[in-house]
Amino acid sequence: MIVGEGSARYHNFTMEAEDHYSLCQPESRTSNTYKRLTAFIQSTDIKKVVPSSALIEVPKMAMMLHYILFEKVQDILRIAPAIALCGMGGIGKTTLAKLLFNKLSAEFEYTCFLQLPKGEINGDYMKELEGRVCSSMHHHGLKVALMGKVCDWTHLTLKRLLLVLDDIDNNRHVEFLKHISSVNNCANSRYIVTSRSLEYLNRCIVTSGDRDIDACVFNVEYLNFKSSKELFMSHAFPYPTKPSPSLAEWVDKIVAKCDGLPLTLEVMGSYLKKKDSESIWSQCFDALDEAENISDWDERLWAKLEVSYKTLKPDEKEIFLDAATFFNNSIWNLREAKSCWRVLYGYQDIRCRTLVDLCLVYDVGEMEGIQMHEQMRSLGMKLARTWGNNRICRTWTKSNVLSTSSNTNMKIEEVITLRLEDSMPLNSSKIGEMKKLRYLDSKKELMLDEVGGMLSKTVVLLRLRGKVNSLCDLVDRGRDRLAVLDLKAPLTCLPTTVSELRNLEILKFQDCLFEDLPETFGQLPRLRHLTFSSCHRLRSLPEAVGRLSELRCLELHHCFNFIAFPDSFVQLPRLESLIMTTLRNLQRLPEGFGNLSQLQLLIISKADVISELPESFGQLPRLETLIMMTLRNLQRLPEGFGNLSQLQQIVYYICGLGCELRPGCFGAGGHNAST
Repeated sequence: MIVGEGSARYHNFTMEAEDHYSLCQPESRTSNTYKRLTAFIQSTDIKKVVPSSALIEVPKMAMMLHYILFEKVQDILRIAPAIALCGMGGIGKTTLAKLLFNKLSAEFEYTCFLQLPKGEINGDYMKELEGRVCSSMHHHGLKVALMGKVCDWTHLTLKRLLLVLDDIDNNRHVEFLKHISSVNNCANSRYIVTSRSLEYLNRCIVTSGDRDIDACVFNVEYLNFKSSKELFMSHAFPYPTKPSPSLAEWVDKIVAKCDGLPLTLEVMGSYLKKKDSESIWSQCFDALDEAENISDWDERLWAKLEVSYKTLKPDEKEIFLDAATFFNNSIWNLREAKSCWRVLYGYQDIRCRTLVDLCLVYDVGEMEGIQMHEQMRSLGMKLARTWGNNRICRTWTKSNVLSTSSNTNMKIEEVITLRLEDSMPLNSSKIGEMKKLRYLDSKKELMLDEVGGMLSKTVVLLRLRGKVNSLCDLVDRGRDRLAVLDLKAPLTCLPTTVSELRNLEILKFQDCLFEDLPETFGQLPRLRHLTFSSCHRLRSLPEAVGRLSELRCLELHHCFNFIAFPDSFVQLPRLESLIMTTLRNLQRLPEGFGNLSQLQLLIISKADVISELPESFGQLPRLETLIMMTLRNLQRLPEGFGNLSQLQQIVYYICGLGCELRPGCFGAGGHNAST
């Protein structure tokens, strides 16, 4: 213990020379007091709390019903490095994996829960898997990608890792598990995988402490009738409601038809919630009974789940199919999907909530990707293959479009969604024939000038890669409907007409070559999220940026020549998140930075030129999370830093010598600070 002179009556103490301003403020990193304090902090066993954003939401009833299984699996993981959960689709494997992940996360330095992507397996598939792990990886509860860190696999070596790979269904998934565990090679890491296929799970091997060990296979069983009824009742009649006497007998009948599958029980219970008419219950039972005659297990399950889908309104059906065939488990998050649905269908929050309440999609945050049960996704894919009056496939991907000549029955003008890859024989002319196209997600490099002139005016989401001279045609075609634009191209200037994109909410630039933006940029009326990545020539933002009244989030990554924000930047009335990573020449933050009254998240990483924060910094009334990484020249914190009353979490790493975050820096509120 280090004590002041007046505390010499206490035992186990040392007297130190005056190389500190106060007991908790050492003069330098080389001072004896600093060394003693840091050694003490590192030796202290502090209870770790994982932020809720790093956990996976699981319904309380699911926790109760899986408790016994949970205890069994947890006991296995105490001695085995990997467990493989096996069972039929909808039986609860993923729910059990989520429970384990949430319970164990605090014990590991790195954590990742990944729902494995489905679709065509090609040469880049393993890279895609690596990219998804990197984007989902958390370090001590904080998302690695959000902190501006580059995902380097060597960083995982011998670190405690908790990894969940949900729904293994091919050998590449098995190989990927082995690859990650080999890189990690930590005996204290744990791996959880799920699959319907015992064949693949029997091949799962992990490297743990230089030993190759088979994953322990655990079979997840059907729910018994008692548990099935409890789960169904929790959705159909949430406490304290109870079924009327006339419905009581129907409860048992319908529960029996759900075959002990949690997914079916949840969907049916959610559908029948607040349905008091006995005729509706009778019709539901008849539909489930009819499905029993289908011999194929998957088709029988889909027929039961489709009972709920058929009750949706037309626009809700469209949203469900969009979610299942395009947005689910993709690079796009819920916020971006809602931006599109606002333009297409309206009332996007209400319609999306309906799907959640019916258990057709999972309840996720705005910044998270849309998730749904694999069987619900499969149902959506099945329905999308025979969509509309013409019974065409509404979504084109590499797997269902081998060549335009061999798909004469597929009317190209009816296509709704296009995922364009290099091997797909579709050019700008063919894309122009898709008169009903809503979503174009292209990994293939195109001549964007040609695409812009031919693109259907119905497109609401557009991701393009390629060469471009001008965006004038693209702006003209997207004037009325375009809501999301993700552009990777050597664009040298942005047309002044960009302000005419009246419905644009999400705008992402990557590898663009412009140095500045036109003043008309500030006239985008709905822009909410703006991202610049690797726009190396960008020096600043236009003064008119302060007029972006709807802007909620601004991200700047690897913009090496970005120098400063305009003074008007601090006038943004709704900015909630500001993320800046690898801005090597950023000189300062604006003096009036404290005027950003809605700012809740601030990340500054690898901005080596910044030496101080503005004095108004402490006036940010809503700042909750502050992450400062590799600010080597930051010498001090402003005097008012302790006034950040809402600050909940601080992360700092390799900041300048003079900016040690001392307890005296903070106000009376509780803060979670980590280095």
